[in-house]
Amino acid sequence: MTRSRALMIAEIALVVGLNLDEAVRRIILDETQPGEILYYSSGAVISALALLRRRYPERIGQFAAAAIAISLLCSGIGVLGTPAAPLAGDCEVTGLALLIGACCHRLASLRAGALAVLGGLAMVVGPLLRYGDDQPRLTVAIFWAILWGIALAVGLMLRDSVTRREAALAAARNRERLALARELHDLVAHHITGVVVRAQAAQVVLADSTEHEMLGEIEQAGSEALAAVRRLVGVLRSPEDAAQITTGGLVEAIESVVDGKDQVVLELAPGLAELAVPPATVSTVHRVVLESLTNVTKHAPEARHVMVAVVVEDNQLRVAIGNDGVARARRQNRLPQAGGYGLIGMRERIEALGGRLTAGPYGERGWRVLAELPLPKESS
Repeated sequence: MTRSRALMIAEIALVVGLNLDEAVRRIILDETQPGEILYYSSGAVISALALLRRRYPERIGQFAAAAIAISLLCSGIGVLGTPAAPLAGDCEVTGLALLIGACCHRLASLRAGALAVLGGLAMVVGPLLRYGDDQPRLTVAIFWAILWGIALAVGLMLRDSVTRREAALAAARNRERLALARELHDLVAHHITGVVVRAQAAQVVLADSTEHEMLGEIEQAGSEALAAVRRLVGVLRSPEDAAQITTGGLVEAIESVVDGKDQVVLELAPGLAELAVPPATVSTVHRVVLESLTNVTKHAPEARHVMVAVVVEDNQLRVAIGNDGVARARRQNRLPQAGGYGLIGMRERIEALGGRLTAGPYGERGWRVLAELPLPKESS
């Protein structure tokens, strides 16, 4: 038996047991008082709604809102009509606690918070409004407030557990995507490149043969396959960037990184906004600029000026990020090394697109990262 099924059976047993106990004590054994039917009915309905939340998890918010409304309505009747009834309400408070915990576990933050507050109000004021504010009723109200706090804490712990599990799954999926991207780049792309190069060489050797045209078709098919593999590698490495950044958004992607950084001077080539740039190139430039500026913050916090320049030369997109460096005595320890993980990741991304990355000391004390990415021929 799974843990979820065991908990469901335990909840059913608890709710049914409490309802039977109240039915026997209130209706069968003792003389029924005017308010007992009302309060017992509200408790039965609320506890039923609590059980239904497992059957219809998408309606938890509606069930909780209905249960809170019923509880507050009965409390209002208790104040206005003062119907006589002995102190009770185990079924009702149990159902409310289960629903509040479920809301904190599964609903969006704002909605869960509102229902949790209203549910706590219904649980705390219920015994005082219905039965009076003497010492026994006040003690019960305090106990129900503690029960509300327990339900709130359990729901939030379950919510945190779900968040952590989703983060772990996302990290695992990301590691798998990166592993697949490396395999595609290192194995598949390598072999396809070999096929293309051999086809080009064969065209030169067999320039006058009847197979020359077929070899050209093989070269073209191999080049298209290589481009497709590189695009797939880019998507595997950063699917969120591929979804958010589209062709034509190069300037927006760069400006979104440098926005709000006063020490950064941005230089963009004229006509860059109208340049047709593939999405994979846009996302790569975005990541290179972001990673480079992050490295400046981490390794050169004393830098007063940071330059980001993007130009187009020889059908290549050149992205340069440089800073004026740090004091010479600190330079060896503070500047990023060429083998850092951030630079390795950037280099892999750029080389997957057929580009090149260079990074190292620049000028007397500065550091520069230069990314060169090829553009489609129609962009030139």
